[in-house]
Amino acid sequence: MRRYYSVAPRKFKDANGVEYVKFYANSVSAGNYSSEDMANDISEATSLSKADSVGALRAFSEILETRLIMGYNVKFDRIGTFSLSAISEACNTEKECKPNKVKFGKITFKADNKLRKKMVDVKFYRINAKGKLK
Repeated sequence: MRRYYSVAPRKFKDANGVEYVKFYANSVSAGNYSSEDMANDISEATSLSKADSVGALRAFSEILETRLIMGYNVKFDRIGTFSLSAISEACNTEKECKPNKVKFGKITFKADNKLRKKMVDVKFYRINAKGKLK
């Protein structure tokens, strides 16, 4: 399998204020893969109908949301773990850190080791900013 990347410059300043440029690779998306696309692929790969696959994916989404709200980390074998992070404003004492100062940060995802190991073999090919191979 192959993935594409582009290269973009980033500007930095050293301790003396002198500006310099470094170049970094950025992964390029092949596009969006919808739950409808997933349902089609699941129905082709299993004995489930497309309607069953769509229903299962909708249930998956709703249950994931509910369990995260309830405080669970949600782990899917061979995929990874979803969790919710919290943020708060800085407090001077532990007592000051009350529930009204804590709010949702973001949903985090940590890939499963098996999935991560599969990604090691992915080959990247450079394309220019207009999507053409270099």
